[in-house]
Amino acid sequence: MGLEEVLAKLSTEKAIVAAFHLEGEFYEEVVEEEGSVTEGSMGMPLVNRALEEVLKRSTAVCIFVRSSFEAPTDHVMVMEDTCGNIVGHDVPACKMAEFKDDPSIIWLCDDFAIYPDRTEMHDIVMVMLPQRAKAIGEEEGAKDAVILYPATTTDIMLRMHFGIPLDDPKLASAIIAFDKL
Repeated sequence: MGLEEVLAKLSTEKAIVAAFHLEGEFYEEVVEEEGSVTEGSMGMPLVNRALEEVLKRSTAVCIFVRSSFEAPTDHVMVMEDTCGNIVGHDVPACKMAEFKDDPSIIWLCDDFAIYPDRTEMHDIVMVMLPQRAKAIGEEEGAKDAVILYPATTTDIMLRMHFGIPLDDPKLASAIIAFDKL
């Protein structure tokens, strides 16, 4: 299958409102904007491993999704010290039962756990992790598909470019990158 077939397949998913190819100068601007976000919402330095993985793939598409699209089954964001120790992480809904009664956790919010006993005097960074895409795969001609949920500034850029309303809180942008087979 070619790119058009991948876009058509993505467009058939109930939770995907629209799908567009990212390429050329606009794609470079999107990558530059996403790469410029170096601080998380709490002022903590941000490492975007999801973007690093997207850039390793040959093809990227932008999708606009409803909240029901591919709920995470693993961590999307972790807090890591400079030694690589995970000192906090988000908890996907499907794994909440595993963590909710853990006495070693302090809940930063409803779905983000911190382990105070793991923190030392090292610097801590927020790390955005890529997610494996389930909506497309090798049968659609897409190898090693990953998803990046971009920063707010990148989301706004994508919405404006593709004509998606800025004030629709029920939609989110995502970038799926893959290698064509």
